[in-house]
Amino acid sequence: MILALLLAAPVLTDAKLAESLKQRYLAMTRSWTEGVQFTGAELQAMERGKSVEKEMMESPADVMAQRVKAMGEPSWERVTALYPGKLLDRTVLGGFPGDDEFSVWWNCAISARIIRHKVPATTLTVAYDTTVVFRTGEQAEMFGIARDGYSSLRYEDGYLPVLRARYERHGVIYHVTMAHGPPDTAWVRVEIENPSSRPVRAWLHEDVVTLLPDPGTRLEHSDPDARHDAAAGRITHRFDLKPRARQAVYFTIPYQPGDVEKPVAARFNEVHTASRKMWLDLLARGTNIEVPEKRVNDIWRALLLQNFVLADGARFTYGAGLMYNDSYYPVENGFGTHVFAQYGHRDFALSLLPMAFDVSIRPEQAGRKYQNRRALPMHHLLALYRLTGGASHYHRYRDDLNRVAEEIIADRRSTMVGKDGKRPLHWGWLPPDKPGVDLRASTQSVYCPAHNITNCQGLQDYGEFLVATGLDPERGRRYIEEAREFRAAILRALESAAIRMPDRPPFVDLQTLYFRETPDYGPEPYDHLALGRLQGAYFGYWVDMQLQFQFFNPDTAVGNWLADYVEQRGGRVFGVTRARMRPGDPNGWINAVYNYALHNHRLRQGRVDDFLLGFYGRLAFAMSRNTYAGSEGAPLIGYNTVNGGPQAAEVSYPNSAANAETLSMLRHMLVHEELVDNRPTGRLHLLRGVPRNWLDPGQRIVVERAPTYLGGISFSVHGEADAVRVELKTRHPALTVHVRRAERGAVEVPAGGPEVVRVRVR
Repeated sequence: MILALLLAAPVLTDAKLAESLKQRYLAMTRSWTEGVQFTGAELQAMERGKSVEKEMMESPADVMAQRVKAMGEPSWERVTALYPGKLLDRTVLGGFPGDDEFSVWWNCAISARIIRHKVPATTLTVAYDTTVVFRTGEQAEMFGIARDGYSSLRYEDGYLPVLRARYERHGVIYHVTMAHGPPDTAWVRVEIENPSSRPVRAWLHEDVVTLLPDPGTRLEHSDPDARHDAAAGRITHRFDLKPRARQAVYFTIPYQPGDVEKPVAARFNEVHTASRKMWLDLLARGTNIEVPEKRVNDIWRALLLQNFVLADGARFTYGAGLMYNDSYYPVENGFGTHVFAQYGHRDFALSLLPMAFDVSIRPEQAGRKYQNRRALPMHHLLALYRLTGGASHYHRYRDDLNRVAEEIIADRRSTMVGKDGKRPLHWGWLPPDKPGVDLRASTQSVYCPAHNITNCQGLQDYGEFLVATGLDPERGRRYIEEAREFRAAILRALESAAIRMPDRPPFVDLQTLYFRETPDYGPEPYDHLALGRLQGAYFGYWVDMQLQFQFFNPDTAVGNWLADYVEQRGGRVFGVTRARMRPGDPNGWINAVYNYALHNHRLRQGRVDDFLLGFYGRLAFAMSRNTYAGSEGAPLIGYNTVNGGPQAAEVSYPNSAANAETLSMLRHMLVHEELVDNRPTGRLHLLRGVPRNWLDPGQRIVVERAPTYLGGISFSVHGEADAVRVELKTRHPALTVHVRRAERGAVEVPAGGPEVVRVRVR
């Protein structure tokens, strides 16, 4: 291997070198947690949290959810009182549209330029080539190491992808601002303030850590008097500050090393202003939501903008950093595309749809997951048509969609073969296939209920699309009827396959119809989903994925059995999905993906406290406390009580699907389509899942320009002493307005009814 060939585009072919660089990067990022001085309150919270970890880990019931609900309606304060969150968090810095992002750490360290490793089947992310670590004081302490003077890394205005931090140490205050600007460059300003009435000497240092030979400039700064220790890779600035004086240093860090603009104050201000304007303008073009909790307002805006940063043009990538940086999944990212549409970003949502088609409907691209994936675009096509009115992608993919629909029908007819004069349980199902998940969990070819549900719902949705658009209604009606029969066959078989035991809900596995007879799955139901067999952890994931399709109605027995089993047999902690245990890792993991659909199912059933527990559990534990970064899998139990639960480099922070699920929960809390068999009934539910205190006197909720399956809607809600007043700003379909403070609880409003609904409260 010739390293010179790697400098412009660092893609390694040497496995030993790739592993060496990865371990160097991981060791550096882990070392930053050594010596962190936590506040007294943080240490006390971590110590208190240790006392409940044995129960959290071992109990099949979600004991923490039970404790939260015993205190009353779940809230941020009640959830966070019981266990500490992740304090040492990180996020991304990037533009829109863009490609790779900078990774910015809890201590304001910033990493640039992903190194990749080419292997026979794929390309893996190895490490970041360049990392700039800021230090302060004469002894060059790491920035933010003493947390009692540290604001933590945060977003500007609470949500913009412009990063801020304030650190007071040894009588000096350091103010950091980071913005992304052209040409794919991190622009950084560090203002050094003397708040006292006497002169002080202040130091600022940057360690520039590189993994590959230097092909060009990694950092430029504005201080002509800085000292550069080339051997140590450290730049040092020293300032003698007069009383109440400030001194600023500016930096440009290019993502790809090379020529970079020299930073000056005026240019930094231009970049900063332009970045703010771009993000604010983007938000203004979509849905606006304002609720009485500032944290919730900040989180939804921050997560939506994070997902714009994570999208690489028309490719909506799954994660950032060393995990899933280049990955795309048509389930997780496909449903994430719906969220862009739900929040009013119509054109961008539609631009993302072709990716779901390209990796799903052609066997050579979908590979071993083809049987399940092939139907996903049909569901996404209908959902985005309902939200946006866009149907143009149909013409490009029509022949493939029709081919897949006919394949589904032919496949299920191939199993309509009797045995000993009887119909087998799998009559009218798809032929056996390996479940489309992690290869370690997908070991057998089986009659896979999850694949059948996906294909059935996809076939129905494609038929609904063809009828609703008028593009091919005759074909569409045929597909709808076929899907109706398919649905009946699935539910009939699952009800018959259920294993009933006295101490738990009926057990139905979505991975294999013949559970008891399938090696690695049966014979006995999973006793604890998180602590037993690997397939048990995937049980919860599959349940949530299939609930996303709205295949199960709120009163469908099988759907409720599935949800109950997840909740009662080790599938949740604080309402968040438990993840599989890692070999050799003593911590209990959670998964911020495969989580919201079960809560949405509970909301459809009117179980609002369960829904709110899931919502606030996500905010408290499925993301960090300061930059709201969530991942697919992350350690929680036994991890958050040591060193502030640092968001490690090898975990996928932030994750676009995790972000999308949180956004979906907020949207459904406020505006919720009523569906039966995934068909709109013509009614919207407003305020179905909002906390009671959001409707208290003096509180206000605003929803503007919210797309729904039944047209756009705007409304505002005002809490009064004896009533809740709902002002409807747009023509609307039939509504059910839920006011949990009210005497009647819910008020029915006919389509196009009064513009103001005043609901009397107790």
